[in-house]
Amino acid sequence: MAALLAVAVLVPMATVAAWASAENSDGRARIESERRGVAYLRPLTRLLDTLAAGQSAAVRGEQVDNPSIESALAAVELVELRHGAELNSRSRWPTLRDSIKELVQRPGSPGLEAYQRWGQAVDLTVALIRRVGDTSRLIVDSEVDSSYLVDAGLVRLPEIVQAAGQLADLGHMTPGLRAEDPRAAILRDRIATNAGAVAAGLSNVADASRSGQVGSALLSPLDQFGAATDQLAPSVAVATMPPLPDNLTAASVGVRDSSQRLGQTIWAELDRLLVARLDDLADRRLQILVVVVVGLLVAVGAAVALLILTRRQRPPRRRSPAHAAPDDPDESGRPATLGASLSATFGNDPPGQHSVLPGGGLYGGPGTDPAVTAVVGTGIGGSGRSPAGAR
Repeated sequence: MAALLAVAVLVPMATVAAWASAENSDGRARIESERRGVAYLRPLTRLLDTLAAGQSAAVRGEQVDNPSIESALAAVELVELRHGAELNSRSRWPTLRDSIKELVQRPGSPGLEAYQRWGQAVDLTVALIRRVGDTSRLIVDSEVDSSYLVDAGLVRLPEIVQAAGQLADLGHMTPGLRAEDPRAAILRDRIATNAGAVAAGLSNVADASRSGQVGSALLSPLDQFGAATDQLAPSVAVATMPPLPDNLTAASVGVRDSSQRLGQTIWAELDRLLVARLDDLADRRLQILVVVVVGLLVAVGAAVALLILTRRQRPPRRRSPAHAAPDDPDESGRPATLGASLSATFGNDPPGQHSVLPGGGLYGGPGTDPAVTAVVGTGIGGSGRSPAGAR
């Protein structure tokens, strides 16, 4: 019964503890994968910003900032060596890296050629950003606060940086570009739509985040981002879009720089949020361990207590008649053996030591039965002779 009690307590508890521990391990693995994605996306989105700037410079025939591009390229290469295998990016990164190195050496002729060549590298970078978001499982993060951050940093801001650079290059290649031009209208609508989604999502992060873990650090970069995007592409309907700014290039640079600052802040806040979740999982793992230990002690204690109680309540074992002591009485209270019966009748005097009663009888001791004494005193077999005549 004690063993059954221990099993009845331990089996359900072990099942629940194993399930909780497996879920905890899965959650930890998922968060660590997301952190690898964040570590990769930090330099990769910075590389996107430098490529967009290099594209605009190459289109206008200006000097490309090659040191900035090479520095961003080296940063991505370093994180690729660390996490490329887990994020499954090794099939795409070499192609992008080689194309960027070639652009640094040969930026192309100003105008359309540079626009097309650099535009391919920008497209490959945006595609790799999406790829890392998928393989790191950032894109499927189900938490409300982190989902806003992922949507802004992974989807919206790269679209804005790419569209802003293309709009500035289009204005340079098309003198007198007007807001009614379909190409300009499409690019401005992309910027305005994504900027509105970023503002709406990040404004909810502070409310959605537990204990205000995220939010305050985003306020200043978000304000700067909103002001820059409103100057280039206000959040209004395409039909009512105001004219293009006079200095389209400067407005595009403002959007690109503010997007980069906001993006780096997003990755820092997201990583901090993921670290807090890892700490919560560590605390939960400790709680599971404590519950298992306490449950084990309770089960063992209950089994031991039941075993002790059962032994105390068990009646004493009775010996069988075959193993009874010669002098033990039976259930009726009488001597259990012939020797004990004779001793009770005739006393305990040794043989040859019996006393002779008056009249010639034998005295067997203080416990002699008077009836037996009378029989014995009359002689053996009832002949009435004295002991001497009995011979």
